[in-house]
Amino acid sequence: MDFISLSKILPLLIFPFNLALWLLIVALILLWFRRTTWAGGCLAIAIAILLVGGNPSLSYALYANLERSYPPRPIAEHPNTDAIVVLAGGLGLPLPPRLSTDLRSSADRLLHASRLYHAGKSPLIILSGGNVFSQPGFESESFYALQLLQEWGVPETAIVTEDRSRNTHENAVFTKQVLTQKNIKEVILVTSASHMPRAVATFQTSGIDVVPSPTDYNLVSSSQPEALNWIPSLTAVNWTTSAIREHLGILVYRYKGWIKNDATNQD
Repeated sequence: MDFISLSKILPLLIFPFNLALWLLIVALILLWFRRTTWAGGCLAIAIAILLVGGNPSLSYALYANLERSYPPRPIAEHPNTDAIVVLAGGLGLPLPPRLSTDLRSSADRLLHASRLYHAGKSPLIILSGGNVFSQPGFESESFYALQLLQEWGVPETAIVTEDRSRNTHENAVFTKQVLTQKNIKEVILVTSASHMPRAVATFQTSGIDVVPSPTDYNLVSSSQPEALNWIPSLTAVNWTTSAIREHLGILVYRYKGWIKNDATNQD
């Protein structure tokens, strides 16, 4: 199994819900062998993980640390560049029983890119992203993203697909090859707000000048009873998990040398 496959699988072992589940399984095994003290310890730790990981206030703070790194910018305020680079992750392939591609929450990336294009911010959209795991009989995500952009009025001649990359590092490496061939120096980089810190740092380390254009914001200002900020929820567990995934990714990328400098709020 290659590094990228492992990087998608191994973190599942330490995410809050999964870790709590393993501890519960261990607790049941220990109870079977009448090790009640150890079983009780595992059970207590599992409950603590769920209570902490599912705490809305804590998860909000962790996730907001990523999402708020690069604030949104009105399309009219974006500079003109030679290309818009969109990172994959917004579409579900048309795998059975789907009859067409599925729009995930992060499909905002494609919609945002199309709006930038129609606003005249760039004459070219580069779609970067293949399939993490091989899907025999199906094309890469960038192929289906191209079709969707065409439905939204972006001509095929204004779209370039990069369909080999399987993670953010490869997004940067393979996109750099496309940019070099076309002599493009600066791009508008479009990805989810929570992913933007790692994406910017990775692209900058690869020698690409980027104008961050985040989208797909999940944390919004809304009114709700104060009690909901402290009652554990699955939504909060998901936010905590996403935050851990991104921070862990930054650490791994820094270790691998794929990120040499911290992400900064520079345009």
